[in-house]
Amino acid sequence: MESLRKSATRTAPAKARGSGVSPRTAVKREKIVRSAAKLFLERGYEAVSINEIIAVVGGSKETIYSNFGNKAKLFEAVVQQLCSDVTINIDTRPIGSLEEQATRVAQSFVSIVLTPQIISFHRLVTSIGREFPAAGRLFYQTGPETVYRIFAEWIALHQKAGNIRADKDPRRLAILFHDMLIGEQILSWLTSASTQKDRAARIQQTVETAVSVFLGGCATEAGLEGAPRRTAPRRKAILANAG
Repeated sequence: MESLRKSATRTAPAKARGSGVSPRTAVKREKIVRSAAKLFLERGYEAVSINEIIAVVGGSKETIYSNFGNKAKLFEAVVQQLCSDVTINIDTRPIGSLEEQATRVAQSFVSIVLTPQIISFHRLVTSIGREFPAAGRLFYQTGPETVYRIFAEWIALHQKAGNIRADKDPRRLAILFHDMLIGEQILSWLTSASTQKDRAARIQQTVETAVSVFLGGCATEAGLEGAPRRTAPRRKAILANAG
């Protein structure tokens, strides 16, 4: 197995390749989805009309309706696309020490889920959740639920290898790791309590702390045996926490 990344939801063109849709049609469809996404994120769902989307991407209403059915279904395609942009980015390759892998998983996830575009996407979905519950459910299933699954699969592999304690449910551990990584960060940006100043440094600090605490509670001594020498002080602290 080269990488668990392949288990994530893929983009519209990739799905289309397995559904008999021509590559040309798939490319056109993705162009419509991404153009609509930009408009929805800038102006909100209600304020964007099909005619305005057509003005940006070209074609006709028939093109939109033949590909998506209606505006609501187009928005659902936007939700799937943007969630896929996040999940496909998660890097769970089994390369390096457990600490290196956990750090890479965390950084690859946080690096995109906390971008201005995805923060705006979160804000949009939560703002219309009551009026558009189908989109909210779709977001949760293709976004957070998929991330939990990817994290849990990576954790389960290390439980099987004896690197992470096996007496805990991998899904519950996955949810805890996910929430440590973005709980504070995403709330602070969703509520505009944070600015872009020192963004990278604050995210890096969160990643380092989350990985240290997660491994301190879950990693076995065997799992930390391969930690590189440059992280020896952190490895000592992690083992102390685990004890």
